[in-house]
Amino acid sequence: MPVVVPFVGESQLVVEIGMTGATGNIYTGLHEFADMAFCLHLLRIGDLFVDVGANIGSYTVLASKAVGANSLAIEPVPETFNRLQRNIRINDISSLVDSRCCAAGKNSGLLKFTSDLDTTNKAVDANYIGKSIEVPVEPLDQIIDQLQPTLIKIDVEGFESEVIAGASKILACNSLLAILLETVDSEINKTLKDFGFEPASYNPFQRKLEISVNNHLNNNYLWIRNPSQVLDRCKSASKFQALGIFF
Repeated sequence: MPVVVPFVGESQLVVEIGMTGATGNIYTGLHEFADMAFCLHLLRIGDLFVDVGANIGSYTVLASKAVGANSLAIEPVPETFNRLQRNIRINDISSLVDSRCCAAGKNSGLLKFTSDLDTTNKAVDANYIGKSIEVPVEPLDQIIDQLQPTLIKIDVEGFESEVIAGASKILACNSLLAILLETVDSEINKTLKDFGFEPASYNPFQRKLEISVNNHLNNNYLWIRNPSQVLDRCKSASKFQALGIFF
């Protein structure tokens, strides 16, 4: 049975047995602590957070319920998307969240996607023999259109290069200060550097930002632009609490 558990601040999560990432929040407070804390410290009311591969919406709930920022949540698997919607409703953030049931990629079309791997659902080729569905895919530039994001999180199980390939207009957007990615290869590395981003790591307790090529100390790779502005935001953010610990 689904259960409702307290999250950060006044936020809540609806979770079920088997939701690996989401249930991790119950036991650790924030299952991707440094990355989630960075989102909480960077974002402000009025900002736009783009959650590519939102799953059930843990990051979206933090951005829009705990902080009060706007979110664009992208989740391609209909069953998971319904669970995302459930978390949006229970947190009463429908007015702040634009949710899309599609995938982000290089080109528009259809994409074969696994549908029974929970948090690790991913794009697959025609040879895949497990349970799968076809989902619509659009370039991130097209999905975001004229919006001005502050932070983008991309967690798409190895499909990150395709997402980045369809996001050149957004990467050039002056409002975009940071990107969190689960996977970075040489092509993504070059693209992000060409758009002025630098690899960094973040310490939530010290509110310390370090520019470093060794930036995979946490769950995701962090890339930032305008480091002084990013650090000023993080240092001036309100304190949050998880499992009784303030950060």
